[in-house]
Amino acid sequence: MERIRSIVGNNLRIIRKEKQLTLQELSDITGVSKSMLGEIERSVTNPTITVLWKIVGGLKIPFTMLIQEEKPTVTMVREKDTKSFIEKDEFKISSIFEFDPEKKFEIYHIQFSPGSKHESKGHNKGVEEYTFVYEGELVTEVDGEKFRLNAGDSIRFEAENTHAYINEGHKDAKAYSIIFYGSGN
Repeated sequence: MERIRSIVGNNLRIIRKEKQLTLQELSDITGVSKSMLGEIERSVTNPTITVLWKIVGGLKIPFTMLIQEEKPTVTMVREKDTKSFIEKDEFKISSIFEFDPEKKFEIYHIQFSPGSKHESKGHNKGVEEYTFVYEGELVTEVDGEKFRLNAGDSIRFEAENTHAYINEGHKDAKAYSIIFYGSGN
């Protein structure tokens, strides 16, 4: 609870200063007392939801602006910390960077055993997939057309239609895939 109190206080102070408001001016537009606003900014009190709604209403900002944490400038993901969301004997797909609604993409690591295949019925219109093979051979099939990729090869395709990844080789195929959700999603 202390952490969220600190986040809210810090965000409120930053927003107030960006809008060039004094505590009294903020109090006037929100209906929250100057002393309460000061305590919130100093992270010494836990404001109620009602108080927070008065603040965001007066400032005309989204509620999430008060509770969002600053994103780190560097994020490192260790292989052991990746999350496999599809794991079978013949292939494994792991999330490296989960979907970010601001950036509109996610990044996966995919690994296919010889003879394995993973098919997708397609995504929403405007979705694109970018795949970078770094080990082995991988066939990407898009609308029935096959594209053979060797280590070092890449492919981009509109992913709204049926597509598949197939390992027709004799050793594991490994690749990274970026799914970009475009401006319409």
